[in-house]
Amino acid sequence: MSEHHDEITPQDIIYILENPWEKLKWEWKLDNESERQETLQFIKERLKLTQQDGYSKIWKTPDDEPLAIVGGYKVGDKKYATFFISSKHMETYGMQISFNMRKIAKELALQFKGCSISQYAEADDTDRISWYRFLGYKHKPEGDIGNKLYFEYASPD
Repeated sequence: MSEHHDEITPQDIIYILENPWEKLKWEWKLDNESERQETLQFIKERLKLTQQDGYSKIWKTPDDEPLAIVGGYKVGDKKYATFFISSKHMETYGMQISFNMRKIAKELALQFKGCSISQYAEADDTDRISWYRFLGYKHKPEGDIGNKLYFEYASPD
């Protein structure tokens, strides 16, 4: 499974948390140092989970600054959850990252046959909803929780 894991350091995560993409800033607790440390621990824990039976990827700018991190980890039989954090550089590289993420999802779907990946989006975040659809996720209303819409990417059996 190691071919699906990039080396991601705490410094990479800290850079993103200190320079977040405005469109995702509301999703993560980043208002003060204490909240950033909590979020750092949360992401590090999720990255550990990706090592067991999942995947992780980091993108960097040409200047080697962290751009975005995505990870998927097993939460049940043939079921994965994912997380995504990105830095201010998404304003410049967002389209490139989006196409790359869609390609990765298709490649992983071939290996993880019959599996699904889940993600939530705020109901009023139309940009995020459109983005998930572009990546190949489908809205599954039965999984909605309050104002959070449940999206799922399912690989073919």
